[in-house]
Amino acid sequence: MHKITIKIAAVVIATSFLAACGGNQEEVVTEEEVIIEEAAVEDDTEEITYVLPSPLQIAELFKSSGLDYIGDLTNSVDKVDNYNSKYDQKLNYGVYASNMAYCIMNNQTQESINYLAALKKLSEKLWMTDVMGSMGLSKRLEANIGNEDSLVYIMADLQMQMDDYLEENGMGYTGSIIFAGAWIETMYLGAKVNEAKVNPKLISRISEQAIILDILIKSIKQNDDDNEFSELLTDLETINSHFTGFDGDSDEEFILSDEAVASLSADLTTIRTKIVGE
Repeated sequence: MHKITIKIAAVVIATSFLAACGGNQEEVVTEEEVIIEEAAVEDDTEEITYVLPSPLQIAELFKSSGLDYIGDLTNSVDKVDNYNSKYDQKLNYGVYASNMAYCIMNNQTQESINYLAALKKLSEKLWMTDVMGSMGLSKRLEANIGNEDSLVYIMADLQMQMDDYLEENGMGYTGSIIFAGAWIETMYLGAKVNEAKVNPKLISRISEQAIILDILIKSIKQNDDDNEFSELLTDLETINSHFTGFDGDSDEEFILSDEAVASLSADLTTIRTKIVGE
């Protein structure tokens, strides 16, 4: 079995938001493509590196394509004490991270602070207290109310700190499980917003996630020696079935049909409910 390293592209994320504030978007996209290509090249070595984006990066991409804010779509912070197993805590840490990103992108600062409080609770249960406590996140968020650019960098900083902590403490694989929860939640938000008002640009962004899903499935599979994540992998494969016809080597743009978007949304809702609870 090869050693698998999972990395979240936090540096690229920070650069991405800098570009969104007036820089060169094309340059950022090129940098991201290079990193993913390097990960593919390393497949033949003893250590395979998978590069996954941050929930914040995906939220920003969706937001730039019309991901409007619908408040009652996000997972309630009141449920945070319901997540007792490490598995549920990891997935819902990702869910709340996605919700926080969604709120930050839509200038919902108080909601962002509420989700930060939920993340702090879960971080304590996951023994990641040092990450949250050392950064003074609550004070930083409160001090930057109304400043979206600063809030973006604060969350990107949290992502990098968490990745470093997991790697230093031999829990690197946890990053892919947290990301799975965040990815499913962000896809769910995108699908539901699109249901409220069909948006071709948003559908295009959702369709592009086929390549991220493929990387995510591979990273979890190769760290699942004890079949701990078999149910999650089954659910991710269910989502992946809606991307039939996607060819990562093709130059043609892959866009989901209206029927595929509708069935994908239904499955995302079912799988997301399993994660967050009723």
